Amino acid sequence: MRLLFFISLFTLALQAHTILVINSNSDVKKYNEAVEEFGKNFNHPFKTLDISNKSSNEIKKALYDEYPDTVYAVGAKAYQYANEYIPEKDIYFSSIVDWKRLSLASNRYGVSNELHNGMQLILIKSLFTSVNTIGVVHSKYTQNMVDDLSRDAGALGIKILPILIDEASVENMQFDTALNNSDAMMVISDPLFLNNENAVKNLFSSAKKQKKPIIAYHELFIQYGATLVISADNPTIGRQIATMIESNLNERSMEKIQYPAGTNIVFNKKEAELNGVEITSDILSIATEIRE
Repeated sequence: MRLLFFISLFTLALQAHTILVINSNSDVKKYNEAVEEFGKNFNHPFKTLDISNKSSNEIKKALYDEYPDTVYAVGAKAYQYANEYIPEKDIYFSSIVDWKRLSLASNRYGVSNELHNGMQLILIKSLFTSVNTIGVVHSKYTQNMVDDLSRDAGALGIKILPILIDEASVENMQFDTALNNSDAMMVISDPLFLNNENAVKNLFSSAKKQKKPIIAYHELFIQYGATLVISADNPTIGRQIATMIESNLNERSMEKIQYPAGTNIVFNKKEAELNGVEITSDILSIATEIRE
């Protein structure tokens, strides 16, 4: 009887624990994929708050009114508001570019938006046997990401060639020299570069002329001419967050910040053939999607 009593008390405690999922923008596909899969795999009640059309005061009021015990913040905007208005609460995050820039208290947990560098580099090395030097366009906003990438690449015998841009140079940046000195280019989520469509088009146009493959992090770049896209699987991220919160509620140990457990690999076969890019036959068994 005493055991049943304690079990019922524990169950009631879990039920009383309130959880709020804050979605930065429900119109963003990757956010919704994570939220939907979280809901399918989390076994406790939770509420969802979409803040895309709310003012700062409305968000503040909503957070104070709900005052949840645990928050799952999807996207940087959601994390920013949760961290500002209810910092004393446990906050989990996902879908945030370069999480190392965040202000992280001890009660912060999350899944990185970026894949493990070593995993990506080993994959690239195994598929593109002639790739030894990879050019990476970046600005001051992603310097930490490039530093980490360079360190991890060096351990695998790959050289990273950083191509630094700033507000003054990005518009008319020429990539010919960098491409001459690289075997491939990698597009990372640098906001300065990505917000300038001319720069993006210049890079892909120059790479096509020199027949150099571009490796990107989002399938959107397939339409520009990326040969390979390696990205995190968003539904898997939602499942990871659900498991992490469950673990914490049940006082099980876990890694506070985790890399995405799932990966999507899209191979642009047509682009590879047009540019004469050599890629091993392993791609046929590794790729989750092949674009003909």
